[in-house]
Parts: sequence; C-alpha cells; structure tokens
Amino acid sequence: MAVVMMWAIRSSLDYNLAAKQIEGNGKIGPVAFSHPKILARFEEYRELVKAKAARNGIGRRDERCIADGNELLRFYCSTFMCDLGLNGSSSICNQQYCSICGIIKSGFSPKMDGIPTLSTSWRAHVAIPEDVEEEFKFMNVKRAMLVCRVVAGRVGSEGEEIDKEDGGFDSVIGRGEGSGAQTKVDDEELLVFNPRAVLPCFVIVYTV
Repeated sequence: MAVVMMWAIRSSLDYNLAAKQIEGNGKIGPVAFSHPKILARFEEYRELVKAKAARNGIGRRDERCIADGNELLRFYCSTFMCDLGLNGSSSICNQQYCSICGIIKSGFSPKMDGIPTLSTSWRAHVAIPEDVEEEFKFMNVKRAMLVCRVVAGRVGSEGEEIDKEDGGFDSVIGRGEGSGAQTKVDDEELLVFNPRAVLPCFVIVYTV
C-alpha cells in the first residue's frame, strides 16, 4: 500500500488542535474533524462496559474489561466518493453515499448488523471487493482506511451461543481457539455489536 495522505480525527470542538499535523510514511496532513458527541458516546460506553465487568466479573476474561473495557486498536476499510486527499484536502463532504465522510462526521450507523474490525490494514483492505473501484468508477469510488479505538468488552467466539441483545457479550470473534481473554483477538476479525464502541482516530487515503 502507498499512503497518499493520513489525518488525525479530532472532535470539532478541539479548535486548539486545528493546526496539529501527523506524519505517515512521509506524508503529512491536517486534522479532520468529527462531531464531539462521537467521542462522548465512546467514553460513556467504555465506562458502562467497565462497570458491567466490575459487577459481573468472575474470571480472567473480565480483567481487561474492568481495567479499560478491553480496548484495542483496529482497522476498518470503506469507500468514499469525494475529493478527500486530493491535493491535500481534508474537507469532509455531505454526500449521502460517501461512507468514510459519514462515519467521520456521525460515527457508525446503529442499523449495521455489527461492525467488522480487523487486526491489520491489509486484512481490512481485502475485506472490500477487489474490483470495487473499477465497478463504480463512474461514481468516483475510492477506498480509505480508518484506524479505530475499539471497546471490545466481553468477547464471544464462534461456537458459543451469542445473542447480542442479551448483553452477555459485547463483540464476537469468528475464528480462533478458545474464547474471551483466551482468544487471540489480535489475529482475527472482531465483530463489534454497539456502534458507540468504535471511535475512528485516523483516516488514511491510500493506493495499492
């Protein structure tokens, strides 16, 4: 992958950070802004997960939940249709089908049946169909990568009875041996149930 541009995502109230720049593979870009409620919802949800684990924790699998909500750094790849990254632009658009800009501005949709987060940028990249840019070239579709903080909470695994409505698990891993703290979460796809659990921190526009 060749990084075209990389931005930190900050709350739109963090005006003092407006001039801050980050560096990624020699490419430097300004800060992109999201709605302050996204960060507030994320922090509120993390505290709820920690409190639930403290009340119900009975084993090793709950230790990380009690400490920090079992927070991880994960990747999520999606598409965008605007001029983000063009000539260094960090402007977020209002197009209805521009997925990346929509997530940065408003967070992940509660209508999604779980949010798939990946342990590496390449795994996230190949989760999107290979020919998506060519197929939707007439709509100027491109892909970008979000680096996200994720409150994994209590993690279930394939083979366990998972009901995302009953509150027993906060996320689920599709493959691997064991469950919860015993599952090698960093090696697998992690499906997060609550959209408040995923906070985009960086957006990377890239080419392959």
